[in-house]
Amino acid sequence: MAGSAERGEPTRESLGRAVCEVCEGLGSHVHAYTRESQAPDSMAGEAAIDAAVANVASAPGGIDMLVVDGAGLFVAEGLHECLAGAWDATRAVVNGAFLHGGRGGRIVYLAPSPAAGPQADAAGAGLENLGRTLSTEWARHGITVVTIAPGDGTPAGEVAALCAYLASPAGAYFSGCLLDLRGP
Repeated sequence: MAGSAERGEPTRESLGRAVCEVCEGLGSHVHAYTRESQAPDSMAGEAAIDAAVANVASAPGGIDMLVVDGAGLFVAEGLHECLAGAWDATRAVVNGAFLHGGRGGRIVYLAPSPAAGPQADAAGAGLENLGRTLSTEWARHGITVVTIAPGDGTPAGEVAALCAYLASPAGAYFSGCLLDLRGP
């Protein structure tokens, strides 16, 4: 996201951290997949993501919710890597943690704000479409998928609070939708 932290806009580093802190404070085991959480270049693509997810999924308490920072991936890598990274992380977590034992889970995609670049709207639409499709496919497994579209000035704390709500029992009713914070 192209904004500055002084204006309250989420940054790649603060958004994932803010979401994890708020959700973990409420007792949910959350993993934020961001550009910074990707494995080193010595590991390639899907194998690197599988290894990273295996470490998270095997931690005490496992994982209840995956938050994919598509905005950070978009700013750092572009449209293709935003969507490919979101899918790779989702596939790895679902196969490695959510389907194992039939426990289900929640996935939240954070779309880039409109000011993030000329293809930001396309990245947001791609994440929204991925979320809608996967929510239909995985509903029978107790997996919910939601996309959040923050506005240009949406504070990281507001996005984190919304993610915490989605991690709560009340948030289980949301799936396959776009929670649009971009304003009118």
